[in-house]
Amino acid sequence: MKYVRELEAWSKPGHLLDPEYGKDILQQKLWEKGVPKDVFLGLSEIPSIVDCENLELAIQSGRLTEDSFKKFCLSHELPDSLHSKESAAKFLEYMRGRPLAWIHLPIDAEPTLLPMIVKIISELGHIVIDPDNMNPIN
Repeated sequence: MKYVRELEAWSKPGHLLDPEYGKDILQQKLWEKGVPKDVFLGLSEIPSIVDCENLELAIQSGRLTEDSFKKFCLSHELPDSLHSKESAAKFLEYMRGRPLAWIHLPIDAEPTLLPMIVKIISELGHIVIDPDNMNPIN
């Protein structure tokens, strides 16, 4: 078994991407630039009830407000119900960014691999996140 360092590629807050962006486009671009296929694994973004639950938790904690959610929905022509999976997912993506892909970086990977991945992701307008502390990797 290979040991890996788990990282994630995320979109930056303030943007909305096509739902298939992470799986099809971003993954292919990294593979074309030489990132091994088993290192960069794309995700699809499919809205679910978890998005509604996460939105409710963020509102309850005070990190987000229901008023900002409703304004976002109005400006993006989405239902302003906290129970709308699509609205909750889009709002959370806009406010926090969204995970686009997992990065399974082998512990024994070439030292140049992570900086190469970070550079490519950055050039595409995204960030690499350490999921343990949610801090960007530079």
